[in-house]
Amino acid sequence: MTRDDELMGQALELARGAQRAGEPPFGALVVAPDGTIVAEATDEVNGQRDFTYHAEVGAVRRACAAVGPDLQGYTLYTTVEPCPMCFTAAWLARISRVVFGCTMAEVTAATGGAQRELTVPARWMNEHSGAPVDLLGGVRDAECLALFGRA
Repeated sequence: MTRDDELMGQALELARGAQRAGEPPFGALVVAPDGTIVAEATDEVNGQRDFTYHAEVGAVRRACAAVGPDLQGYTLYTTVEPCPMCFTAAWLARISRVVFGCTMAEVTAATGGAQRELTVPARWMNEHSGAPVDLLGGVRDAECLALFGRA
């Protein structure tokens, strides 16, 4: 098992906890260059009554609060491909690497559109960003997608 697999496993556990708490099953971690987890978060859209409380945004906010607004060299792990808002938050914080599980298109298909997101692929946003990050998708993707009722 690779380090990416291990860290995605931790993001999956966060997502499962969010699901048990009545939130959408998304989990995210921000990991320092030395491998230390500096922040973690889940979706809190129901509890906060605010659709901007995505896991990735929460993890980036917490990482910036802990170490400052420049996260060069850091990696964001997220169970689902980042939506435009989440990708932008990571990109603005200068996250160097984004690792995700399943795609948003897969989640949309699995939920029949019930999980409402803009399905702009992260690869497209990355290519058009002017300063691409290292992007890796498909890490433990079947497990991540299974959270939405389909593997």
